[in-house]
Amino acid sequence: HRIKTRRGHKKAIIAVCKMLLTAIWNILNKLEPYTPEGFLEHRPVNESKVLTKAQALELLRKRGYTITDESPVIV
Repeated sequence: HRIKTRRGHKKAIIAVCKMLLTAIWNILNKLEPYTPEGFLEHRPVNESKVLTKAQALELLRKRGYTITDESPVIV
């Protein structure tokens, strides 16, 4: 999805195919079982990023959440 957003659908498909072929080649060449450690590197989280209320609400709407202004009643 990251490659697709930056470079397009066709290039993303080719990039994924290349990753799969590289993994298959290494598995067959080294005769070892597959481990995803080299391919699935964790990206550091940018904790300095701050969203405004409007940006946060828009992000939630894009992800399928329904936003209402009703607050829970505390008795």
